[in-house]
Amino acid sequence: MPAPTSCGTPTSTSPYASAGSTRIWVGVPPTPSPSWSTSGRIDRPVNAVPARQGHGPATTSSTPTTTAGTRAKNLPRGCSSSSARCSMRWPMRPRELTVQGFRSYRRRTTFDLRGRRLVGVVGPIGAGKSTILDAVVFALYGKTPSFERDTRSLIHQLEDGCQVELLFEVDGQIWRAQRALRRKGQSQHRLERLAKDADDAEVLETVLQEKPVRQRVERLLGMSFDAFCRSVLLAQNRFAEFLKATPTDRNAVLKGVFGYERFDGALSAAKDRARRVELELDGIEREGSRLAEARARLAEARAEAGATSARHAGLDAARGRLDVLTQARDAALRDATEASARTAQLQATAGALPWAERLEEVADDARAAADAVRIAQEDVTVADEGKKVAQAELEAISERIGGHAAFQAFAALVEKLDHEARAVEQAAAAAAATAREAEAARAAANDLARAATKKREALDAATAVLEAAGPARTEAEAALHVTQHAEMAHELRRDLTAGEPCPVCDRVVERVPRAGAAPKVATADRALVKARTVETKARNTKEQAAAGAATALEQAAGGGERAEALAIQLVARQDAARDAEAALAATKSELVDRLGDGDPRALLDERQHELELAETAVRAASAAADAARTHLDTCRAHADEAGRGLATLANQLASAWGLLGQARPVGTAAADVRSSYVQLGETLVERLTEAAEAGDRAGAEAHAATEAVAAELAALDLPPDSDVARVVAAAAAAAAASAERVRTIEETLATGADLEARLVVATEARDVARRLVADLQPSRFLAYLLEEERAALADLGSVHLEELTHGAYRFSGDDAFHVLDMNAGAADRTADSLSGGETFLASLALALALAEMVARGGGRLDSFLLDEGFGSLDAEHLDRAMDGIGRLVAGDVDRLVVLVSHVEQMRQLMEDLIVLDKDVRTGETRVLSGAGPA
Repeated sequence: MPAPTSCGTPTSTSPYASAGSTRIWVGVPPTPSPSWSTSGRIDRPVNAVPARQGHGPATTSSTPTTTAGTRAKNLPRGCSSSSARCSMRWPMRPRELTVQGFRSYRRRTTFDLRGRRLVGVVGPIGAGKSTILDAVVFALYGKTPSFERDTRSLIHQLEDGCQVELLFEVDGQIWRAQRALRRKGQSQHRLERLAKDADDAEVLETVLQEKPVRQRVERLLGMSFDAFCRSVLLAQNRFAEFLKATPTDRNAVLKGVFGYERFDGALSAAKDRARRVELELDGIEREGSRLAEARARLAEARAEAGATSARHAGLDAARGRLDVLTQARDAALRDATEASARTAQLQATAGALPWAERLEEVADDARAAADAVRIAQEDVTVADEGKKVAQAELEAISERIGGHAAFQAFAALVEKLDHEARAVEQAAAAAAATAREAEAARAAANDLARAATKKREALDAATAVLEAAGPARTEAEAALHVTQHAEMAHELRRDLTAGEPCPVCDRVVERVPRAGAAPKVATADRALVKARTVETKARNTKEQAAAGAATALEQAAGGGERAEALAIQLVARQDAARDAEAALAATKSELVDRLGDGDPRALLDERQHELELAETAVRAASAAADAARTHLDTCRAHADEAGRGLATLANQLASAWGLLGQARPVGTAAADVRSSYVQLGETLVERLTEAAEAGDRAGAEAHAATEAVAAELAALDLPPDSDVARVVAAAAAAAAASAERVRTIEETLATGADLEARLVVATEARDVARRLVADLQPSRFLAYLLEEERAALADLGSVHLEELTHGAYRFSGDDAFHVLDMNAGAADRTADSLSGGETFLASLALALALAEMVARGGGRLDSFLLDEGFGSLDAEHLDRAMDGIGRLVAGDVDRLVVLVSHVEQMRQLMEDLIVLDKDVRTGETRVLSGAGPA
């Protein structure tokens, strides 16, 4: 097989792939054979194991002797099975494994196992090493050694489901097993056979559902789940299951590994053949019984055929006479039925006609309604005339005194007169009030003017005082300054010395001035303070006087303006009073022109009352006319209803005439309705009489014909109500059936001529099948083969165990697989008495021996999945164990061995590694290496 590239190519697109999943390809080129040596003792052929005494040379026959109780002989241990055992068998070889959401593998991860032989899986505890092996088993069988029932526990704790897909090869065919679990809902199980190992491979076969997929896998691999876990998969803490298994469990493993389950199929086929031959013999015996019975029934069948044929001939001859009588009877019955139907129709027509009392009632109602319409029409005419008279009187009054529009204008003038009178009074009062206000404003303005003059005089006086206080303050300041300098000079004189520099100007003092009186600085200072106080008071007085003068001038100006404004307002209000008086006079004149002299409001009420009386009369006349017209409409509606009643009666009578076959129109007048009603009654009586007479005649004819038919049927032993045609047909069918039974019996007797010869052949076939079933029983032939394989496995396992333990241990010579401790005088030790390291080495020796036997015999054990167990070995035994495992993949054999271990020394001894790690936060598995060449 060519070496794959560093990154394997996916063989298919899984239906479980989801968007966003990360696909990690783990694949390396085929590794060369391990560097450690291989013992020559392992290379000896299987048939080199000494044969037991009593065995002759090898033969090619795989069929045991047919003598029950004697096991097959002449079969060497090296080729102890059938031709299927000795012929070449293709191995079961995993090619690619894909997991997602499976235990610690949350992301989609793919392991490419193509071309790989010895693969080590290493990593810390919980990194998902054993999960790889669990995934292989789960893909094949739908369960794992740790989770055989609660498989949903295999789903990652943060996911709702998981998917596992395994691509493998068996017997040269490519298969793909797919399984998906859901926390809620149905699981999915699918097995496909592909045309090739490629992405676009055609699907040649599909198996669905859990049980069919598991059964198909068991047939492909030749072993059940338990047998697989004891031979191919040596799971964690279950490495020694084959060593400690019962003989029955070991036989199940060996049968699957070496293909002996086909003997079960052969036994099943032999049993099926025996059952089929037994059924055939039973059929032949039943056929013999049927032939004897047929010979006894032939004479009876021939007699029955003659009788049925004669019966059919007699009935067929009488059928013509019966047909004539039956036709006459049927015609008379039809006539009687038609007469009865006509009578019923005429009676129904008569029953549907209205009663005579109803007709008279409708006619009288129509006549009374017509009279009421005439009287109501006369009342409408009288009411219309009264309405016209009242309207003429109203028009005359309106023309004389005006209508409502004029009265509204009169009322508006009266209201206007009242309003203008009030306006005159208000204008006069306002003018008087304004005159008083104007007079008061003029007096106040004069007072304010005089006050302003006084304020101005006070301001002038304050200004003069301030002007005089300024020079006095300046003079006091100058006097204080002079006094202060004089005091300074007086003080300085004390420090002056003639001929010395002056301390102030630094000039030489020529002579010291004479001492004078001390200056009066305090007096000058008080005089200055007084002058400043006088000036400040004068300034304040002036400011107050200026403010008072300004206020007085402003008030005087405001008072003058108010007096002037009131004078102007007085003139305007006096003009308004005159205008109001003129408008009042004009309105009075207009009312006199329209209503005359007198109280305008009383005159207006009098004329309005006259108009209202005329309008009331018009309304009363209109109401009377409307009432008369409404009564007329009511009378007309009643008359129309009465007319419709007559029309309904006319339609009913016309319909009745139509049912009698006469299309006769009926008028809607009362006389027409009465006349048509009488004529229709007479016609119905006449036709009812005719129908009754026709029915009586037809009944008599039908009775006579029925009696004749009954007499003819009685002569043929048939009941009176028999269907002659059906009876004749039944007689013909009975005659044909009788003839067919005679023919069938004769054919049966003819076909039974070779019964004896067929019985001899079937008996011989049954005897052969029974011998095959006896020879293929598990307690004989297959038990012998399995005994040979167990013995060969014990011998070859001892060779490996001696090599792994430097000759310290070997297996017992029987098939119990006890361990002989050579250092203790070949003491016999059971598997339960071995230490952990001893148990592991013994189990490994059996696994190596089983693989070697299968490889030489063409079996199907070409994949080993080993989980842990190496930690119990020291360095020397670990090297020996790895040396033995190396032989499993040495040479040209395409065998895959996957080792899972924590042992660091094993990691150093292996070249092809899958290195795993886990996320410390989430516990999710991460693939660190294995995606490229080792």
